[in-house]
Amino acid sequence: MAPQFAETIARLEPLVEPRRLERLRAVLATRSDHVTFVFERMVDLHNLSAALRSVDAFSFQDVHLVRPEAEAQVARLIARGAERWLSLHRHESMAGCVAALHAAGYRVYASRLAAGRAEAPAALEALDFGARTALLFGNEHDGVSDETLALSDGIFRIGTPGFAESLNLSVAAAICAYAARRAIDRLAAESADPGRFLLGAERREALYADWLRRSVRRSEDVLEHLGARTPA
Repeated sequence: MAPQFAETIARLEPLVEPRRLERLRAVLATRSDHVTFVFERMVDLHNLSAALRSVDAFSFQDVHLVRPEAEAQVARLIARGAERWLSLHRHESMAGCVAALHAAGYRVYASRLAAGRAEAPAALEALDFGARTALLFGNEHDGVSDETLALSDGIFRIGTPGFAESLNLSVAAAICAYAARRAIDRLAAESADPGRFLLGAERREALYADWLRRSVRRSEDVLEHLGARTPA
């Protein structure tokens, strides 16, 4: 364990109730950054907050927010605190976001109807979740921008056999999070290395230390008083 995380963990663990510690560890053991979620130019914070709740519920860690048109302080009443446990990454441009995702080994798939691209969208279930995958959702009113569509590695759709051809953003995100979780759980069961879909050891330690800080009231004051060094 890295010294800076070990010290924070050692100082704060005794201050957290055993049942809470058990819950933190259980969730951490399932947490994944193999699939990440990207939201472009969100307008409705209630919609975004509900989407974040779904991402957290299926134990994915990272969310990327690109140019939110409203300040991205999620509606806690809707998210039910999910934003406290997620890693939110903000980007000023989609080009910068996609470049960062590509550098981290992700393929970026935009949720969109076939219009505007030569190829037909792939079905959500047909995506290769064995590779690191970023699922991108556009603005609630205008959808994915043309700029973003050109930057993405492909497009996908959620099949809707009924009359409605589109879904609310938060519903679409929930369906995608569920499908992605099922896919990586299945792949993990078939893999000789099931841990490859979960967080790496160092990131788990950093996240656990952060969650402990969030679980202890005035934790920074406690750490300062005890002389602990908190992680950067």
